[in-house]
Amino acid sequence: MDVSIIIVAARRTAYLDEALAAIARLKRPPRETIVVLDEEPPGDLGSSRCIVSDLTGPAQKRDMGAAAAGGAWLAFLDDDAYPAPGWLEASVPHFESPAVSAVGGPGVTPPHDEFRAQVSGWTYASWIVSGPTRFRYVPGRRRAVDDYPSMNLMVRRSVFEAVGGFDSAFYPGEDTKLCLEVVRRGGGIVYEPGALVYHHRRPVMRGHLRQIAHYGRHRGYFARVFPETSRRLQYFIPSLWLLWLVIGALASVWVEPIRWMLLGSLAIYGLAVAGSAIHATRGSGSAGLGAAVAPAIVASHLCYGWHFWRGLLDPRRP
Repeated sequence: MDVSIIIVAARRTAYLDEALAAIARLKRPPRETIVVLDEEPPGDLGSSRCIVSDLTGPAQKRDMGAAAAGGAWLAFLDDDAYPAPGWLEASVPHFESPAVSAVGGPGVTPPHDEFRAQVSGWTYASWIVSGPTRFRYVPGRRRAVDDYPSMNLMVRRSVFEAVGGFDSAFYPGEDTKLCLEVVRRGGGIVYEPGALVYHHRRPVMRGHLRQIAHYGRHRGYFARVFPETSRRLQYFIPSLWLLWLVIGALASVWVEPIRWMLLGSLAIYGLAVAGSAIHATRGSGSAGLGAAVAPAIVASHLCYGWHFWRGLLDPRRP
């Protein structure tokens, strides 16, 4: 298939080897696989081609890989994601329509990930955390989207070149900016549930919350400067919840009705968190995992909410 797969990373890792092995097992092989690393990898990468970028960011690496690619479609993968066997067959047919500029698919947590990474995956997959974008983490229905992460994103090469590739000023968020430029030029982006990859998660709490903080701060900044796809209620909810908790707690000291409103909202929130924990328990078959998801959800909301406010109010670019 006339697809150039582009994977970027700092160095060779076990995750990268896993991704390359999965690509080698695809039902229909791509035209090429390009890996962009900071340094020469130890050993060879099989049939993959390696580009050494030195110390550059992910956006620059993806642009370097795209510039060296020869395929009509550029398929971007994170180095900690590996494709399911029918990934390309599900994605490529959408490009038969000239209106389609890009295709994205779900990044499902691998079933063999360790416990803390599974907790992170189930946290992202909960409705109370991801809301209407939950389909990014578990397969949903096919739909048109206007923003999709580059961990599993295929772009028509001509469109990628026309929009100037990724904006190296942002990380994370370079994929949001790319999709925004595609949409601004009238291009369509399709979410295809069959274009599935398995995406390893950062373990809770430290790695997970660090990622959440980056997401929150960049989305807050984007809500201010790129309102077309980022100034949406779903992105403001955690920060509004945090604001309510602070204001409600202070006001409840003097105003009894506000105290009851705060307690009522906390009770409803607790039920929603418990429901997500039960769903994780049923889906994973592990009561321990479900119990761990509950505090991860609460911490994710508070962390995202705080950093969203930082990105929204701080005039400096993250």
